[in-house]
Amino acid sequence: MRGMEQTGQARSNTAKLEHGIKLTTFIPVRFVRHKARKVVVEPTTPGRMASPMNLGQPMSVDANLMAALAKAFFWQELIDSGRVKNMTELAKAEKVGLARMQKMLKLARLAPDIVEDIARGRQPVGLSLLFFVENPLPDDWNAQRDVIGGLAK
Repeated sequence: MRGMEQTGQARSNTAKLEHGIKLTTFIPVRFVRHKARKVVVEPTTPGRMASPMNLGQPMSVDANLMAALAKAFFWQELIDSGRVKNMTELAKAEKVGLARMQKMLKLARLAPDIVEDIARGRQPVGLSLLFFVENPLPDDWNAQRDVIGGLAK
């Protein structure tokens, strides 16, 4: 099969041409349609555990989402401890827009089991920082589980 292959390991080929070298690299990935977006899913590789939320798929921690979670918890601690007066002051100190800060701070209100799943790389396909920025998040933990659980379908 030329072009796209269904399975395989990452590899590269080099071919010498008249006017230089042609390098071809094959990286096995899978594209999954999730609502209106296509999401790239890594293939399972030896030595990596499959995620219970995405059977047959490896556990992969989303570094951007983890960094956002860490910031959200840190910022919430600054507000709760009184080290900053309010969100506006914090947004100014962090050089972040107030609307962006409000969207990021809602991550600090995630149910603990959802945070743990994200930290362990067991989040459903489509659960990313962009998802939290673009979608409202209910304060009720059971409602959060319902919203996020709907992504796995």
